[in-house]
Amino acid sequence: MIRPLIFAGTTEGRQTAVFFNDNKIESDVYTATEYGVQVLPEMEYIKTHAGRLTYDDVNNLIKSRKHENIIIIDATHPYAAQISENLYKSAENNNVDYYRLLRPSTYTGGGILFESIEKAAEYLKTTSGNILLATGSKELAKYKEIGDMTRLFPRVLPDEHVIKKILDLGYPLKNIICMQGPFSTEMNTAVLKHINGKYLVTKDTGKTGGFDEKLEAAKLAEAELIIIGRPEEQSKGYTFEELKNIIKEKYL
Repeated sequence: MIRPLIFAGTTEGRQTAVFFNDNKIESDVYTATEYGVQVLPEMEYIKTHAGRLTYDDVNNLIKSRKHENIIIIDATHPYAAQISENLYKSAENNNVDYYRLLRPSTYTGGGILFESIEKAAEYLKTTSGNILLATGSKELAKYKEIGDMTRLFPRVLPDEHVIKKILDLGYPLKNIICMQGPFSTEMNTAVLKHINGKYLVTKDTGKTGGFDEKLEAAKLAEAELIIIGRPEEQSKGYTFEELKNIIKEKYL
């Protein structure tokens, strides 16, 4: 029997864990934070682990568990490029099957697309008006380039460690919006109107990440949508349905 090591950080990651649990396959789920573990349902056949892993951590983990007939399921966020690279290289080096679970893009146009947060910040520095930052907490330091921190309204997960980190960066406490997504069009629109937002910054998070709702909300609130482009994937990826079929045909 296989022993899947699922590196999660998305809705698809949770779905994958539930799939293996439903098939009574003992698996391990690795998340970057304790919060990532908390949002998982309780599952009999799933063991959870929290904590960010370096390349050496990942390589040593895979090497130490090869005898368990492991397979690697990379269900990390589309923008978590470093961990995906670490997983891909470590699996290849150790001759372990690796599967990249992709979140399909739904972006077909609209707004302004930038290749990086740095490029978006350069543009926003030349503008005026409040900005809703809906790109997560990990890279909020990069927006300080914009200058006036009172313009910046980061929307992040309700985690005390995240809030402390944001405050340490110099963001005003009253500007921090703590909510668990994804969000409806109505909620996004209400938040933009509440903060008098002129710009909404998002990543191309796909359907399950609520991208379409953010696009529509920006239109309704008459805010400009700023999209941070996806990093290039190193390997072929699969949708959740494709991955399930592969697992059933090859391993079950």
